[in-house]
Formats: sequence, structure tokens, C-alpha cells
Amino acid sequence: MSGASLVEYAYEKIRQRLLNADYSPGVLLSEGELAAQLNMSRTPIRDAIRLLEKEGFVQTLTKRGIRVNTIEINELFEMFDLLTALYLFTLDIIEQYHDEIDLERMGAYLGEIIGASEQKRYREYYENGLLFMRTLLETIHNRHILQTFDSYKDKILFFVVAHRFYKNPNRPFTGKNIYSEILRYLTAGDIQGAKKEILNYKWNVTDELLRSEQR
Repeated sequence: MSGASLVEYAYEKIRQRLLNADYSPGVLLSEGELAAQLNMSRTPIRDAIRLLEKEGFVQTLTKRGIRVNTIEINELFEMFDLLTALYLFTLDIIEQYHDEIDLERMGAYLGEIIGASEQKRYREYYENGLLFMRTLLETIHNRHILQTFDSYKDKILFFVVAHRFYKNPNRPFTGKNIYSEILRYLTAGDIQGAKKEILNYKWNVTDELLRSEQR
């Protein structure tokens, strides 16, 4: 395997472990530890860490190690505000131009959400929820909206999976009910109803995160 391939392999492996909440926010890792886990030298690990630093997942601390970053709660709320604005704008365009939503694909993601909730697979639950909403955004074929969504998707996933895994593992999977309602309204052509559910979900998540941070 070439040097570039090793870096790519290390980057992807570490990134997936971060998204799976295998490393808790705030924990300190070391190049040696990661190299041993991936059975490779420290050089590709170091280069992979630089890439992950650029994405905001980790930070190298001189003579201390590699810290898994946390996301400030206010920053997360701002991300939610942005994505909610994208969803509502997309629904406005759909309502105006009668664009056809891929309801079948959204239904398939909903099935994955429900299955993941029953088996308490946190990452799959939240990831499929984000893909459910991305399918809605794809309806209006605006690549800049999709690029914006994609630039925040994994950061949000990183936070909510770790938060659920380490702070609130017993909380019910209530989001699946919201996704079901969104799909029901969209299937019925009720854009205003879908908007209401999206706003309710944002406020419910915000409230839950605030309460858990205060515990």
C-alpha cells in the first residue's frame, strides 16, 4: 500500500471511529496508540490527524496528545438553525413549483430509522435521519444547498451520536415519530404540516440538549 493510500486508510478508519463514538469527546489519544490499533507506523497516522484537524474533529496538543474535540452547544444550535432554514426554503420551492419529492426513498430511510431505533444503533439512527432530510433537499436540485448540508452533516452526527452514547443512552427514540409525520404530510401534499413538524423537531431537540447539559 502506498504512503498516500495508508494516510487515506488511517484517515477513514479514525474518522469512522469518531463518528461511531468509539472515542469520547475530550479524550486524549496518542499517535502510538492509534498506530498500534491500525497496525501501521506513526507517519500516516500523523498525516491523517492533520486532515481530521482541518475538519474540526480533533486537536493536537503539544506534548500531551491528540484531543477528541467537543462541539459547543451554541455552535450546534447554530448548525440546526442553518439546516432548518434550508429545509423550510426547500419546502417553499417545492410548494411554488410542485417539484416531485422522492417519497419512496424517504420511506426507505424511515424504515432504517425505525429499525435502528429498535436495536439502539445510535449512529445508524441519526445518520439515516440526516439522509432522510437530505433526500428532501435533493428535490430542488440546488448543489450549493447540498454542499452546505454535507459540510455540516458529519459534525452534527459526531456530536449527537457521542452525546446519546455517553450522556443519555436511555432516552426514547422520539425522532422517528417526527420523521413519520413529515413523510405523512409530504405524501398528502401538506407542505405547511411538514414545515410545522420540522420546526417542532428542532425545538424538541434543542430543549432536550439544553436540559441534558444542565444535569
